[in-house]
Amino acid sequence: MPDTEQELINQYLKRISKIPLLTPEEEKELARKAQAGDEEALKKLVESNLRFVVSVAKQYIGYGLPFSELIAAGNLGLLEAAKRFDPERGVKFISYAVWWIRQAIMQALSQQTGAVRIPLKQSHLISKIGTIYAELAKELEREPVPEEVAEQLSKEMIAKELAKELGREPTEEEIEEKFNEEGYKVSPEEVEKYLQVCRIPLSLDAPVGENEDTFFVDFLSKHGTAEVEESVIQEVLEREIYDLLDKLPEKERRVIELRFGLKGNEPKTLREIGDILGVSRERVRQLETRALRKLRSLAMKRHLKDFLS
Repeated sequence: MPDTEQELINQYLKRISKIPLLTPEEEKELARKAQAGDEEALKKLVESNLRFVVSVAKQYIGYGLPFSELIAAGNLGLLEAAKRFDPERGVKFISYAVWWIRQAIMQALSQQTGAVRIPLKQSHLISKIGTIYAELAKELEREPVPEEVAEQLSKEMIAKELAKELGREPTEEEIEEKFNEEGYKVSPEEVEKYLQVCRIPLSLDAPVGENEDTFFVDFLSKHGTAEVEESVIQEVLEREIYDLLDKLPEKERRVIELRFGLKGNEPKTLREIGDILGVSRERVRQLETRALRKLRSLAMKRHLKDFLS
């Protein structure tokens, strides 16, 4: 990557990391205004979520497009999501937008390499599956299985068909009866396929893979590209997890900060942390395990019930 391009990306990442995040109330109000045609509200809704596009785009480095082009494609997806988002559905904007971001990136990749192909006509269906997934996660307080998503999607499609036939909104009983007669409009297998292709990104503070002691933000920092300054990426990503860390008790939060090198700290071993805090290595391990368990719980509530919904 030419130095000038790297510098431009670094400047861009630094700039968007300073854009204030929206409260749920601000997000909903901006979305309502954007839906009504307020261009300034649309712009603010998009800009406040640009850093999330970076975290998604970074997962596609090495697939044939420069990082800058991945970000640009993702930003187009974010803009499209902002134009289409309905704040009255009770789903958080970013959980809706992530599907559009991923689709835009994969479309750009398919045009460049032919490696990833999602027909544009399927974009609405994929986004719909993502929205229903998020709504069910919020309602059930767990990840829904493909059968549950397929059933809800099919019933919504049936409801639209019945509304046209009857000239009125169908009752739940009428929808249920027709569903029992006709079955799935989109099979659980198809839903699973779309979920695999457009999988919701891991929350930045969720453990990665089988190693429950590794955060996604840590994974990104270790598996990123040398073309982009890691300190800049880290700065953008860390801002997304600090509010979760602030919910931990003082000692547990300190252990996590030291263990994963957050807030300017160098990553440290359990023994080193024990020396700093004046406790045994085993005690640090217990504090870390407890903190990670709490963070996983918070991430589930926030990212499957709130962040993803």
